[in-house]
Amino acid sequence: MSMTEEICRWAYAKAMRLEHIRQALEDYGRAVFIDDGLEDTEILPVPHRFVLSRVDISHASGHPLTYCNGVRVA
Repeated sequence: MSMTEEICRWAYAKAMRLEHIRQALEDYGRAVFIDDGLEDTEILPVPHRFVLSRVDISHASGHPLTYCNGVRVA
């Protein structure tokens, strides 16, 4: 797993603890999580901003895919 994938998975897990992020994903399919704790600015272009997006690829399966900065996290 790349460093970007690890950071995105970490950010997703942290963001899912916040009700307003979960609600935005549910309602709009997108949410922006900003974290001030990440200090390594060389890993991601904008290290404190994570764009979460939810994609429903099949209504039959009932399980949407979730991406964080383009990395599949759930």
